[in-house]
This record gives sequence, structure tokens and C-alpha cells, in this order.
Amino acid sequence: MSKKGEILKDNLVLRVRKDLCLGCGLCAESCPRQAISLKSGQAQIDQNRCNHCGLCVDACPQGAIAELRPVSRRELQATVTGLKDRTQNIIARIDKLKWQQQRI
Repeated sequence: MSKKGEILKDNLVLRVRKDLCLGCGLCAESCPRQAISLKSGQAQIDQNRCNHCGLCVDACPQGAIAELRPVSRRELQATVTGLKDRTQNIIARIDKLKWQQQRI
């Protein structure tokens, strides 16, 4: 989450999670650029007006505004590979501990 009013990185995108948005309008009230409007009872962010300050993220009581950072396929694959390796290592350590417990 951002610090209040801090301008976030250019490649960051703020998106409204429609499944969480109640349409209360607190995010729109907090936006200094008037980049958020309510349409059909849901908040919508105009990415052309948004400066990614994150005030709406802090204002939303539902946590309906998510900070997203697009990643390349290569970056995503590297992350997934790293997580798989770490997971396999943890499983191996758990199995070793189980085996040691059985010997006691």
C-alpha cells in the first residue's frame, strides 16, 4: 500500500475490484484529480486523469481498489519457478523432520 499522497510508479495501475466495491464514493471524494466517478453504483478510475497517489486506496473501507503492476511473461515465469523451488525445499525439509520423528 502507498503512503498517503505519494506518487506511485508510472507502471502501476489502480483498478477497482467490482466484487468488493459498494459504491460508497469515499474514493471519489478523496481523489485530488477527480479521476474516480461512480457509474451504475460502482467506482471507475479514469487512468488518464489518475496520478497514482494512492489516496483512494487508503480511503476505501472495503479494500476494493487494488494496486497492480504489469509484469512480463519472463518475470512471471521466473517468480513461479522460484516459488516452486522454495516449495519443494520446504516439503523436503518437512519430510526429513517426519522421518526423524518416526525414528525417535
